[in-house]
Amino acid sequence: MYKNCVFIIESPNKIAKIKELTGSSFVFATGGHFVELINIEVSKEFNPIFEIKKSTDKKKDRSTHINHMINQCKDKVVYIATDPDREGYGIGYKFYEKIKNLAKTIYRTEFHEITKSGVEKGLNNAMLFSQSNLNLYYSWLGRIVSDQFIGFTLTPYLRKNIKNFEVSAGRVQTPTLSILVELDKKIQAFEQKNNDEKLSYSIEAIIDALGSQISIALVEEDKRKVFETKELAQNFLNDLKNNLNPLAFLDAIEQKDKEKAPPKPFTTSNLLKDGVRILEMGVKQIQEHAQKLFEAGLITYICTDSEALSKEYLQEHKAFLKVFILACMNTENIGLVKIRKLKCMRL
Repeated sequence: MYKNCVFIIESPNKIAKIKELTGSSFVFATGGHFVELINIEVSKEFNPIFEIKKSTDKKKDRSTHINHMINQCKDKVVYIATDPDREGYGIGYKFYEKIKNLAKTIYRTEFHEITKSGVEKGLNNAMLFSQSNLNLYYSWLGRIVSDQFIGFTLTPYLRKNIKNFEVSAGRVQTPTLSILVELDKKIQAFEQKNNDEKLSYSIEAIIDALGSQISIALVEEDKRKVFETKELAQNFLNDLKNNLNPLAFLDAIEQKDKEKAPPKPFTTSNLLKDGVRILEMGVKQIQEHAQKLFEAGLITYICTDSEALSKEYLQEHKAFLKVFILACMNTENIGLVKIRKLKCMRL
């Protein structure tokens, strides 16, 4: 069905897998952003001017590669399957501009998983590119134009006036720096307080029960309640003493089954946090490994704040576990590993 269709993606590492899953021989990668902003016509409503990026590798001419991709789209059905985010849509739109008068039909499709079911779902939900979410393109355009205006304008000004050629300004880094400065001011103000003003107070009770001691803490909204002054903490204790029943006793014991949910799927931020905390890797290294896993079809797209799992994945996972558990019940050995206990873990 897709044998003669053209697929435009970003990463060359996905080409072989997508060829295998679609049956198409025409899968091409842009290699990420293939155009760059060279000028902004301020007098014409901030009209941005782009041109194809120059290749850093003298042996590979990017213009020749992109023009070859464009020629392959002539009179063909084209699926633009760049990454499913703002940057991916921006790349896809710039390619769409170059082939919209050449190709037979142009679709926008998103592959959130490089798996058979993930690719099938993306193709089933494909839509005409002209009817896709153009707001993503304008968002990308706003990002790249603001980068140019803020970074390219403020950085030279800062370097000239501060006389430090290592400083720079940017759309993200400058507001972030402002937040850090404000936090530092609060820290300095705190350090200037008297020692007794720096203290905070919490309440903990030690209960003697059946020869053992139990420690309980006062909490508020799942966090330990903190009193800013000793007087506030003491007032709470006085109220507690005045209202406490003279006797405390055990009324009943109930036994209940309790289910503990497995950890939720990773969002991008949680993946990076756990990678740094548990594996002691750098953020860039984690991103590179995650990208390779995505390209191999082993994980979903790494840029996400969603914790949802697809129905297809859950169905496949349940089917696998049924087969796996039955195999464990029917044999003592799987390979060279003796099965003593079966448990689920976060991989």
